[in-house]
Amino acid sequence: METMSCAKEPKISIIITYFNMGKFIFDCIKSIENQSYKNYEIIIVDDGSDKENKEVLKNINHKIVTLNDNQGQLCALYEGLKQAQGEFICMVDSDDILLPNYLKTLLCAHLNSNFALISSQRGEINEHGEILSLNQNKDKINYNEIENLFKTKEYFEIKPVKAPFGLWSWNPSTSAMWRKNAIDILQYFPDKKYWKSGADKVIFSLLHLIGGSANINAVCFLYRTHNQNNFNSSSFSGNKKYLSEKTVDKLINWNIKLRIDTIKMFLNNKKELVKKYNKLNYLKMFLRVLFCIDLKICAKIIKTFAHKLI
Repeated sequence: METMSCAKEPKISIIITYFNMGKFIFDCIKSIENQSYKNYEIIIVDDGSDKENKEVLKNINHKIVTLNDNQGQLCALYEGLKQAQGEFICMVDSDDILLPNYLKTLLCAHLNSNFALISSQRGEINEHGEILSLNQNKDKINYNEIENLFKTKEYFEIKPVKAPFGLWSWNPSTSAMWRKNAIDILQYFPDKKYWKSGADKVIFSLLHLIGGSANINAVCFLYRTHNQNNFNSSSFSGNKKYLSEKTVDKLINWNIKLRIDTIKMFLNNKKELVKKYNKLNYLKMFLRVLFCIDLKICAKIIKTFAHKLI
């Protein structure tokens, strides 16, 4: 018992990448301050917001890192990581809302497993905070779900992700918590400024490659849909959401860019990465990237090029 009394709760660093989202930032921060787990820090990285949105941040009493110009989400996150003191990291979008047991649930999942990344389920709200959905991945419905939304989920399942490198298998940025020491590899990743948005595509893919990932069946946050979302789509229509052709093209380009830059990273930093992960693990990871096959993306690429040729 004496040994346990000396153990400390791990610190969690919550990094908010902020760009002209003054309309939603206070709701986001309030939801963090209302967490049942209290050993956390908030780091806001202002990614070159305009004057009006910079003024909003003056009323916030948390650590703020200011970038002089808009460098993009991945660069902003990287600057936040340099300031982070926690053993675990959450990248929270400034327009999302965390449910009260978000930190507690994700940390519990990590402490009972050995994955680099764990992602939770999401509910959705609109621009005005009205609930649109509670869990898009459920096949069973409980009429008490709205009443139970803010209560602790006593049990949840941890399901390992089994997917090739680059195949998206998680919920967006805010859904996840990850181990800080697993993302050290980001320092070697080239062309960070390309990723003005979609930083979670890079981070989650690298974490999955290095230390594996999992999903849990607990709703931990509310994803806000509005016209400034990265993947703005039409409203629900049955079980479908419809992305614009522009968005589909962006997804295809991201998948190609991610693979090319990750291969460059392994080739250009072989000495450092072999030293860090050992020669066998370096080879295994490099081959997983080099020979990953994503049939869904291949089909979209073929369809897109065929459409342009018609």
